[in-house]
Amino acid sequence: MTLYSKILWLFVGVAILPLLIFAGVARQQTLAMADVAAEAGLVSAVAAAGRVLNQEAAAAEADLRAFAELVSYDPSPSFLERLLASGAGPQPGGFHYLAVEEDGLATMFAGAALPAAACANAFQTTEVRIAVPIGEGTATLVGAYRPGRGGTLPVGPSLWVYDETGGLVVATSCQPGPGLPEGRQPAEGAAELVPLDPEGGESLALASVPSRAWTVVALGSNALRAPLAGFFRDYWLFVLGLAGTTLLGFSFFVRSLTGSLDDLTLAVERVAGGDLRPWFPTPRDDEIGRLTLAFQEMTDRLREMVTQVDRSSRLAVLGKLSAYLAHEIRNPLSSVKMNLQRLDRWKRAGEIPERYGDAIDVSLREVGRLSAAVSNVLQLSPSKSRPKEVLEIHELVHEVGRLLDRDFARKGVRLRWDLNAEADRVLGETGPLKGVIINLMLNALDAQPAGGTLHIESSLRAGTAESPGPRLELRFTDSGPGVPPEVREKIFDPFFTTKESGSGIGLAVASQTIRNHGGDLYLADSTRMGQGAEFVVDLPLAAVVSDGTSEVPGARIASWMEAPAESEVPGEGRVPPRG
Repeated sequence: MTLYSKILWLFVGVAILPLLIFAGVARQQTLAMADVAAEAGLVSAVAAAGRVLNQEAAAAEADLRAFAELVSYDPSPSFLERLLASGAGPQPGGFHYLAVEEDGLATMFAGAALPAAACANAFQTTEVRIAVPIGEGTATLVGAYRPGRGGTLPVGPSLWVYDETGGLVVATSCQPGPGLPEGRQPAEGAAELVPLDPEGGESLALASVPSRAWTVVALGSNALRAPLAGFFRDYWLFVLGLAGTTLLGFSFFVRSLTGSLDDLTLAVERVAGGDLRPWFPTPRDDEIGRLTLAFQEMTDRLREMVTQVDRSSRLAVLGKLSAYLAHEIRNPLSSVKMNLQRLDRWKRAGEIPERYGDAIDVSLREVGRLSAAVSNVLQLSPSKSRPKEVLEIHELVHEVGRLLDRDFARKGVRLRWDLNAEADRVLGETGPLKGVIINLMLNALDAQPAGGTLHIESSLRAGTAESPGPRLELRFTDSGPGVPPEVREKIFDPFFTTKESGSGIGLAVASQTIRNHGGDLYLADSTRMGQGAEFVVDLPLAAVVSDGTSEVPGARIASWMEAPAESEVPGEGRVPPRG
């Protein structure tokens, strides 16, 4: 799994999934709480209805007992009529029928039995009769009334009151009732809840009327469930939309972040495969950008190290080759040259016919050319370490300038000097360092056959962690055609040259010489095709005390008057002596 996928899944698990879980739990908890509240209201209503009907029935029986005591003193129909006319009994209207019965037969009565009332104003009720004894005899007083007409039943859910046979007594709805549930009878004075549809929030509540063995049934549902469900449905859509939009935006952000990491990983894989010039993403101003810059710098340094190791390996091979040449070619060549010189002397003395003179001259020139080629190759071999001196680079540059002044004037190349470094003393060997300066100046001369300018300037720079201490930079900038990009990496390789008559030895020897002095010779990055070339010699400054002596044991201050009268230029023959 890629880092991009891992971050997205982590974001989903940490941010989006908890939000969705919270929405689901909140929905369930809210609906459950609304159902509990609705069920509590339903149970409360049915319990209240049971208490009202029970109190009404008890009051009706108490009134009828009082009537029975009065009837025992005046058992006449007219008295019963007066009792009915008084409106006594359950209100409103009291009893609508009174009768004295013996053995189930009415001996006198007042009023009339009423038929079952039709549903009016969402309320229906039936006639209820109760009987109480009259005195100590067998006669009973029967009274009839319609329960629940006092308007004291709770307003809210629909109520149905059933007697012990299942007959309807009172209903607050014109709709058919649910009937008595089988096997469910609430305890006396208690209410009970019977869930019908938990998902829809529909429930049935039961309560008893103890004085009449009636059962109050209420059917109710959570009126808030539908609006709440709609609200949470919209909330879920909002959460899903918000989560999708957030995830999309976050994915773009993560892609921009991990895209650079993917490119950097690809660059690392290419470096691991041997490509030290991979493409790097454009660095940004963040940790990834700093990592990219650090890895790019590391790759550049690794490429430089590989180049140096490769060049050093080639020079080591050339060193062995030069040793072989010195033993197998140069010594025999010296003998050949001596014999040819002897023949040349005999020719001039007339001891050899003149017709052999041209052959001897040609042979001597070719032997000289071959000897020069061998000398150039020998410069690549490691030389024996000689005592180093504290040299003044500025004076050394001026001396080489005087040596090559006529050559520059003849080709129309103007020399400019800006040797402004405050210190120019380095620890080294006069001959090799002079050879480096001669090589760089002659290369600039060859690069400008139609004339131009060579600007030589010096400056100081601070050291680095790899090369501590102050350092001297000597820059050779010409106005020639410059160095092609494809040549830059090969320009210091042995035997690589772009000149028709060059050997490719000069810059390789110069680079090796500067490295032997703890410095570096490189082509500046400012070099562009068609804008000239700029070679930089970077050398560590020598530690010199105030009296002019060196702090390095065994070193001495060089006197330029002691320098050799002529110096061999690597790969380019000899420079004429100073004159």
